Amino acid sequence: MGGFLLILLRPVLTLVLGVLFFVAFFWWVLQGNVTDKLLTAEFYTDTISQEDAYNRIYDEVLLDEELEDTTQDLLGGVQVVSQEESVALLRDILPPEYLQSQTEDAIQRTVEYFRGDRDTLDLYVALGPPLDNVEPVVLEYIDRRIDGLEEQDLGRLECTEQQASEVADIYRDRWRRLSKGEAPSSIPSLASFDEQCRGAIFDLAFDEPLAETGLDNRAKQGLRAQRGELEEHFRNGEAKEVLKLAARPLADPLIDDAIQDVRDRLDSRDRFDLVHNVADQNDTSEQELRADLDSARDVVSGGRQSAKWVAIVVLALSAVFMLALHYSNFKNGLRFLGSTLFATGLVFFVVAKVAADQLPGRVQDLLDSSSDQLTDVPPSVIGLAEDLLVSFGKQLVAGVDIPALVALIVGVVVFGASFFVDRLLASLRSIWEDPDSEDRRPPGSDPWVADEE
Repeated sequence: MGGFLLILLRPVLTLVLGVLFFVAFFWWVLQGNVTDKLLTAEFYTDTISQEDAYNRIYDEVLLDEELEDTTQDLLGGVQVVSQEESVALLRDILPPEYLQSQTEDAIQRTVEYFRGDRDTLDLYVALGPPLDNVEPVVLEYIDRRIDGLEEQDLGRLECTEQQASEVADIYRDRWRRLSKGEAPSSIPSLASFDEQCRGAIFDLAFDEPLAETGLDNRAKQGLRAQRGELEEHFRNGEAKEVLKLAARPLADPLIDDAIQDVRDRLDSRDRFDLVHNVADQNDTSEQELRADLDSARDVVSGGRQSAKWVAIVVLALSAVFMLALHYSNFKNGLRFLGSTLFATGLVFFVVAKVAADQLPGRVQDLLDSSSDQLTDVPPSVIGLAEDLLVSFGKQLVAGVDIPALVALIVGVVVFGASFFVDRLLASLRSIWEDPDSEDRRPPGSDPWVADEE
């Protein structure tokens, strides 16, 4: 009765074991190819680099007209002629290489945290070096603008009180522009006046701004400290050198205030704390956010390795039980196991190839439909994000076909071996049962030692 029942249940149990093998193989591939990739820093850093994302931020994103105001704010309020020049200055202040190093460090810390190798998620961007670059880069830009100024030739003029006052007014206006972060487009040439007249013009141009209440006190102090040098250049007729020298004390307060405004949003080490700011943006406390992150980390890191080993054990047991189920006809067991391996490998191989071909397009279509609702996000940002997500999708699918192909080949080998197993078993049986066979030895004898006569 038991043998008859086993005969009836054997096909059903074989099918169940085959399905179990398929599911375990899927889980093993998922853990090994997808989960492990998501918890590997190189998966993100290599993909971002392949898309040239760091250079594209400067070449595409920051050049977007919708980000023009943001770009200007990042330069400390100094007025720049074009968006292209603004981006060039930002590239000098925050080079792509530095942006890449900060991004990759943040990715590495995040991956280590979710892998369970780090207890606390310290996610920040160090902005100290870029902030230190702002002032010299901006002042160098102002110097270049001044070097390119057109000096208006006024001809030889009489040094009348009215003429001196008019020229002094022009220079006062240029200094006011510098204090507001505006580089002038032209300047009157001082070659039209003799040295004595230039001295009189300088007194008019210098003293009145110092008496104005609208000029920042720090700028006034800086101008007073450089009065002697400024007057020397002025008397020598070096108009551009006068503006370049005055630009330091005049523009410094504006730049310093902009830098300080950024520093007020950073920690004591000039770092932008991403976790803290995400909590603020979502109206929650940092402690609550970190508690949620810890819970997610425990789920990911705790179950990752155990899930992979569970899948391996289930794969092995499914194969062993499938063979044991057909112990009376071992070649059938091999054929069922080989067919299961072949079918599993074939399905995953086909799915991997189809996914690699279709997934990028489907992801692109989904992102395109979603981007229509993101009216507040600049197109350049959406474009970069789409390219990165499509690339991430390709990387996740890549490599699935390798284990599938191995399973497919092993399945063919196992299935083919079933046709030779009877001969192999018969040969072993004949060797054991033939008393005259040289290979038959008494139990415990050493086959490598010759028999004594």
